[in-house]
Amino acid sequence: MLVVRRAVEPGFGAWDLPAGYLEPGESAEEGALRETREEVGLAVDLTALAGVYSSRPANAITTVYRARPADAVAPVVIDAQSTDHAWVRRDRVVDWLPRMAFAWMAAALEDWALDRPGRPNGGGAPRDGDGDAPRDGDGT
Repeated sequence: MLVVRRAVEPGFGAWDLPAGYLEPGESAEEGALRETREEVGLAVDLTALAGVYSSRPANAITTVYRARPADAVAPVVIDAQSTDHAWVRRDRVVDWLPRMAFAWMAAALEDWALDRPGRPNGGGAPRDGDGDAPRDGDGT
């Protein structure tokens, strides 16, 4: 799973999945393709809907897709919203969960590692307080 280190608030310095807001008239799938291309420089093929996760404070939902690079050897080129990137292996996800900027993105990462579809409420019990706030610390 590709993650990026945030260079913007909220969650500065913590890790996140490539993501963003939809443009007017854009479908969730189109937005996922565009945001991935903009944030990490990769054209991807969406392979499945992984889950839908909610954030009450942001009054938003995050639709997470499974995807693969259209070009298997294309390099990752991050944009100004990130300072670094990493590929997380399934067997190392537990080490990355506390580094994630947002509980719902940690839930998506954990769901992927366990090869389970996203569940209502992003996987059950909140991970940090109300389950929606950025995590504390520098994300390392």
